[in-house]
Amino acid sequence: MSLTVLLTISLISAPILYLLAKVNKNFAYTVYALIQLFAFSAIFFNWIYIPEHSGLRIFSNLELTFNASILNRFFASVTMLIISMTAVFMLSIKKKKEMKLMLLSLVSTGVIGSMLSNDFLTLLIFWELTTWSSLIMIVLDKKIAWKEALKYVAVGSIGTYSMMYAVFLLYNRFGTLIYTDVANELMKTSGGFQLLIFILLAVMAFAKAGSFPLHIWLRGAHSSAPDEFSSILSGALTKMGAFLMFIVVAVLPSTKFFAWMPEVQGIPLPNYILALLSGISIIVGTVMAIRMEDAKQLIAFSTVSNSGYILMALAIGGPYATAGGLMHVLNHALASSAMFLAIAAVAHRTGTTKMHEMGGLIFRMPFTFTAYLVAIISIAGIPPMSGFASKWLIYQQLVRNGLPFLAFMAFFGSIGSFMYVFKPLAGIFLGQLKPQHKNIKEAPIPMLVSMMVLTLLTIFWGILPSNAISFTNKISEQVGIATIKTTFSEIFASTGKWDSIIVVTVFTIGFVIAFVISALAKKPKKVDLMDTYTGGEFIYTAELYHFSYKMYRSFDRMFERWPLMEKWLENTSYKLRELGAFFRSLFYPSSPQGYVTLSILAILTAYWWLR
Repeated sequence: MSLTVLLTISLISAPILYLLAKVNKNFAYTVYALIQLFAFSAIFFNWIYIPEHSGLRIFSNLELTFNASILNRFFASVTMLIISMTAVFMLSIKKKKEMKLMLLSLVSTGVIGSMLSNDFLTLLIFWELTTWSSLIMIVLDKKIAWKEALKYVAVGSIGTYSMMYAVFLLYNRFGTLIYTDVANELMKTSGGFQLLIFILLAVMAFAKAGSFPLHIWLRGAHSSAPDEFSSILSGALTKMGAFLMFIVVAVLPSTKFFAWMPEVQGIPLPNYILALLSGISIIVGTVMAIRMEDAKQLIAFSTVSNSGYILMALAIGGPYATAGGLMHVLNHALASSAMFLAIAAVAHRTGTTKMHEMGGLIFRMPFTFTAYLVAIISIAGIPPMSGFASKWLIYQQLVRNGLPFLAFMAFFGSIGSFMYVFKPLAGIFLGQLKPQHKNIKEAPIPMLVSMMVLTLLTIFWGILPSNAISFTNKISEQVGIATIKTTFSEIFASTGKWDSIIVVTVFTIGFVIAFVISALAKKPKKVDLMDTYTGGEFIYTAELYHFSYKMYRSFDRMFERWPLMEKWLENTSYKLRELGAFFRSLFYPSSPQGYVTLSILAILTAYWWLR
């Protein structure tokens, strides 16, 4: 199938599905899910082809071009997997709106076009299609969400204008915007121009990835967006920032054209600064996630942290960091989407995402609990889930390059992640079941199917990370980066090796031993959960006996005086409004006497100037 046909189907499906949903919403949502599954399959199994001279010409000498290289297909496959699984999940949602289908179809079109782009103009155009479609999605269910939407627009505009300026500069100087052609031309130009292009494109990458200091849109966007759309925001759309970052540091590549710059442990200074900002993103995201009381906001800050891991790995470069960063793109997409979908399933049944308003749902939603549990094990980087392998590779590069400060930031994020992923686990699924939730049921089948697919893939690539690394090695070969050695179950690094089969075997033996001990032990007497929880004492306020609000209050006190970027921006906005009000009072008086005074002053000034 031609890529042009795939993009056309995705684009024209937007108005068609909108009209179809007017007639039958369930059927329209089913068609949308089938289209997304087909698009993912076509990209992943490489059913698409791009004929020569197939670019879409928009001016006499400028056209939109595409590429189906292993790099493009990797990012497109990851993002479309998340979108297709979310589409399956949405078959059971309550708020099925016609506009959702149209906007989601446009988002999918933008993702496919940008991830399979071969030049910066194509990337920018499809990127904007995704941005504006997702903006409307954020406010679709909550009309009061415009303040958060404006943050999304503001940060997005910073990135967009930066990239537009870079596109204008590149085309004006080189007459081309194709990635490889730009890379060749940049090697011949001045260092100052190279640095300017690097900064402009990096700003766009950080804005889209939701990384510090352009992370302020994530919390509000996730808390305001439809619950199921948060999966796409975190698992798919933030990965577009990682795609651009990889283009900047590996395809152009910044590590080569910054050879004239000072180095830090073999890393060019601009790349090291990006890695440092990414490390700050890890710390900020981790600390803020621990302090959140809303599950969606917590996972949003987790995305800030994990975007930091991805961008740090890509910025420092090297075989292990490149493989680890690319693999973490996959792992975080799977885990964060599974977490958001699990919370969306819980909200579907309970109507809330506030952790302290729930508890004990493991007894009513065990499969949803399993999906969340596997996802957080991966996010925390604990074996045998896939998240461990990617973080292990990143640590290997940090140790190999002798970067203790960046390594401290990365380790801080991993340790802190144990705290924040446990908070929803304890607050939502463990502890005392609230009386009002005693009769709720497990999530509907379509929701469970999508969560279980993501869960099984997380387990699969945790058991056999070499399978995922085979893809990252091909990408490294494409851009001229050394590959890493792997076998069926082993990953070899400079400080040792990781054998996933041995680890999985040890875990399995441990579970078998525990199961045997449990089976041979005396059968316990089954009593009501409340009896276990209160020791048989009769109570009247069961909802007060599950403590999860402000779980880490002592930790909060340590960081409550931290300067927050959002607070600083709000204060700056307030001061600017005050300044504007002052000037308005000068030039737009509230009384006629003021206008007369200004007129007299203007006449006297003109007379004095002209005499």
